[in-house]
Amino acid sequence: MKRKKQRNPINDALRLLKYRIRSENELRFRLKEKGYESEEIEKTISYLKEKGFIDDEKFAYLYVYDSLTLHKKGPFRIKLELKKLGVDEYIIEDAIKKVLEEVDLEEIKKEITKGMDEKKARELLYRKGFGGE
Repeated sequence: MKRKKQRNPINDALRLLKYRIRSENELRFRLKEKGYESEEIEKTISYLKEKGFIDDEKFAYLYVYDSLTLHKKGPFRIKLELKKLGVDEYIIEDAIKKVLEEVDLEEIKKEITKGMDEKKARELLYRKGFGGE
């Protein structure tokens, strides 16, 4: 006879974090979707923050770094995506600033637009969130 698994918000949260790092608000939303009460969710979030499983600064930095270097997204687009994930504006600004100090933005732009005429290159960069420069 199978025993029914008892739901546990910490286990569900850790399962979500196993796949990739997540923002605090993103995790809060996902736990709410799973039907947990607000009080349970807040206790879980506090516990996970205390244990170092949730860190929006680290999350934002890694998200910005990967988005810029691997996915070739621009700072404006990345900022919008992080806002949608519920990361505070000051954390986003700080993460973008740190990554831009480490990464050659001009080199990334050149990689993206290699062999394109100037007009198409400018349009592509704008669509990818690099602004109008």
